[in-house]
Amino acid sequence: MLRITRMIGGLALAMALTSLGGIANAQTTMPSGGEEMDPGRGMLEVTLSGGKVSIEYGRPEMKGRDMLAMAPAGFVWRFGSNKSTTFSTEGDLMFGDATLAAGSYSAWIKHVEGDAWSLIFNSEVGIWGAPGASRENDVLEVPMSYSVEDEMVERLTVRLMEREGQGALGVGWGTHRLIVGFSAK
Repeated sequence: MLRITRMIGGLALAMALTSLGGIANAQTTMPSGGEEMDPGRGMLEVTLSGGKVSIEYGRPEMKGRDMLAMAPAGFVWRFGSNKSTTFSTEGDLMFGDATLAAGSYSAWIKHVEGDAWSLIFNSEVGIWGAPGASRENDVLEVPMSYSVEDEMVERLTVRLMEREGQGALGVGWGTHRLIVGFSAK
């Protein structure tokens, strides 16, 4: 949490965490071409000084399950459903001291242990189902801040936020909330 707070600033992190409370109503489902998108998929985009940052992902429903609570330590989740989540950036991004080069990546979430979670970027894009991408193609793993909220989010929902040149990626599913900050390099 301290690393993320230093990276995106206390005020921006507080804004990002606060805005996750209404996460279920903040979903963009229009691809850049304007055509209607499958409601089982989500697509978001923000612009930082380095260019556009976007994420496209599957939106599974809880259906009485609490998948994240059941994830054992070391478990790598495909971060969505069906086709792997795609994270794209037109410019290099900084996650703390680590650089993610411009390009497109599949994004994965890892339960490190306890309340520790991380976001993994992998060079393989467009992978369907399990077991997923080869871990040898992981290019960056960054820690995420974790919290549990009272509000239940039935369908996996992602927020991609920008404030004063800083970005944040927030994930809500069930009562679980994950967030990581970044900035343009």
